[in-house]
Amino acid sequence: MDAYDLTKELVLLVGKFKKEHEGGKNDLNAFLEWLDSREDITSDTPTYSITGHSIEVELAAHIGRLSRYSNTYIKMTLEGLPFSTDMEFTFTAILDGTGQVGKTDLIRMMAYDKSSGMGVIRRLLEKGIIEEFPNPDDKRGKLLRLTEKGKKAIVLGYQKVPQAANLISANLNFNEKQKLLHLLKKLDDFHYPIYLNENQETYLQV
Repeated sequence: MDAYDLTKELVLLVGKFKKEHEGGKNDLNAFLEWLDSREDITSDTPTYSITGHSIEVELAAHIGRLSRYSNTYIKMTLEGLPFSTDMEFTFTAILDGTGQVGKTDLIRMMAYDKSSGMGVIRRLLEKGIIEEFPNPDDKRGKLLRLTEKGKKAIVLGYQKVPQAANLISANLNFNEKQKLLHLLKKLDDFHYPIYLNENQETYLQV
């Protein structure tokens, strides 16, 4: 295909895009998303090898599996450090970035359920990785921060965890990683407000 034919095809695609998106977004990002959605990634009928059900159920199953792979890899790389689980490391890393934060806010940053999050915090306190101290803005409240032991442990963790992170997306090229990150962020933007809503069951159609 020469430059003329390519330009002609592109103009036709832009026309179809504008027709389908009357009154909607018409910027470059919207066009690229629309173009990507038209891409036929497989000529075969989709198969649902894990669940045998719908594409939505299959997607949920794959996301769950990826989470378990990630947790396993991170736990392996943390061997020898004072972190028993990937979440202990992650909570510590968040505190390292924020400096100090309340228990509830820390749990919400990780989109974790409250009871499990409190368990992670309790274990980190018992190990001496983090500590509590009075909130200067609220005498009734307390904040969390890293201890010297925690600061040393997280530095060592930062040296090891990238091995697990690289393995998780090892078979994707850079463009695929960008596309996946974009889609995951889009999903997170949708789900995080639901997570923060105390009436989460209202979102589920039972």
